[in-house]
Amino acid sequence: MFRTSSRKRALFRQVNERICDVSVSAGPAESYELICECGSTECTERVVVPADVYDGAVRNGRRYLVAPGHVLPWETVLGKGSTYAVVA
Repeated sequence: MFRTSSRKRALFRQVNERICDVSVSAGPAESYELICECGSTECTERVVVPADVYDGAVRNGRRYLVAPGHVLPWETVLGKGSTYAVVA
C-alpha cells in the first residue's frame, strides 16, 4: 500500500530549504539536488531542480517538488523537467 504523510512533506521541505541555504552560501547555484517531496513515507529519491524553479515553488506553500513518476492522482502538475515535477 502507498502511504503518504504531510509531516514527511513538511520535514523534507525544511531539509531542502537548508540544503539550498548552504549551497547559496558557497556561491550562486544553477540547480540544486534535493529530496523528493512526494509524501510517500518510503521515498528518499533525489531530484535535480533548476534554482529558479525551486525559488518559484517554495514561495507557494502548496507546491512540492517531486521525482518523475511520483505525482499522486489528486495532484496537478504545474511544471516539469526530466528530473523533477512541480505539483500542487
